[in-house]
Amino acid sequence: MEIKLQASRIFQTNYQSKARVTLNEGSSRSSKTYSIMQMFLVKMLEEQNKVITVARKTLPALKGSAYRDWLEILNTNKLYNPNNHNKSELIYKIGTNEIEFISVDNFDKVKGRKRDYLFCNEANELSWEDYNQLALRTNKQIYLDLNPSHTLDHWIETKIKTKKDLNIIHSTYKDNPFLPQAIIDEIEDLQNTDQNLWRIYGLGIMGILEDRIYTHFKLCDELPEQYDERVYGLDFGFNHPTSLVEVRMNDNVVYAKEIIYESHLTNAMLIDKMNMLEIPKTDYIYADSEDSNRIEEIRMAGYCIYAVEKGKDSVKAGIDNLKSKQVFITKDSLNAQKELNSYSWKKKPDGTVLDEPIKFKDDFLDSLRYATWSIRNKQSIIFI
Repeated sequence: MEIKLQASRIFQTNYQSKARVTLNEGSSRSSKTYSIMQMFLVKMLEEQNKVITVARKTLPALKGSAYRDWLEILNTNKLYNPNNHNKSELIYKIGTNEIEFISVDNFDKVKGRKRDYLFCNEANELSWEDYNQLALRTNKQIYLDLNPSHTLDHWIETKIKTKKDLNIIHSTYKDNPFLPQAIIDEIEDLQNTDQNLWRIYGLGIMGILEDRIYTHFKLCDELPEQYDERVYGLDFGFNHPTSLVEVRMNDNVVYAKEIIYESHLTNAMLIDKMNMLEIPKTDYIYADSEDSNRIEEIRMAGYCIYAVEKGKDSVKAGIDNLKSKQVFITKDSLNAQKELNSYSWKKKPDGTVLDEPIKFKDDFLDSLRYATWSIRNKQSIIFI
């Protein structure tokens, strides 16, 4: 079967790689994940009796990234067949080949599975043990992708980059010819706001993060069963992720969990997800006021949602409020952890730090700020 793919050079470079391990390292939105998924489609059309595993740390993150890209690629090329799709097991078959999508947050899911090809999406989220268990059961080739937001002592640096049979493919957003101009502008604006973030998300090289805003957050296994108050924070997006966070409060302690974190969600899709996740319709949801129509539509669906108005110096006040509390986020809130690692203050060209955060990768943290400020003020409409 012949297909015509709209592909970047990253597709061709991965397709031609013969190394045991191919590491795709680069900037935000450089088409790494999408190109690898396109490559697997071609492999499934060319080869026989192969098993491909696509793995990420958690299932929600996987569904919002590589799995979504896979379905989009199939539909774009008019190859999707519902008879070949096991939606409950996240397995898709083409001929004698199959591709499976798994999360590795439960070690039992990793043990015993064998495969021909492995793709670890956002590989620096995984532990060395996660990766090693997957790699030991992979017969042919391994592909990894990541933004280099980890530290020099990470296993990617100490155990992967020291391998002999390794191909490193570096890419930036400039390698993605299909990227919307608005996203390009946002990435390039980092040159003027934070050089470290520009290194990581613009140039795709490791940076040294300075002036991080939140340094006191800690991880917890789960949200507490007993709590004084529970609310939700919602930050709307489309090209950006839409973020819904659940917040539980005990005295001055905040516990937060990433519930939805996904790009390209229409309001109808968001409401469907909220219904499916059984978000209580009696709990308050405090949402970004940017789109009052979206808020009204969610309210009409039965949810107790209120707009959060943005006033002068309110962002700084909301940040200070969070910094005054003990804050725990659940270990499975991986996007939240990434945002925490890069959320920094703006700087002037002379290095002077401003009381204004950089507007980049802050969707979870904005939704958390909405929720915690609302609890503090006990108001239905809050200025933030």
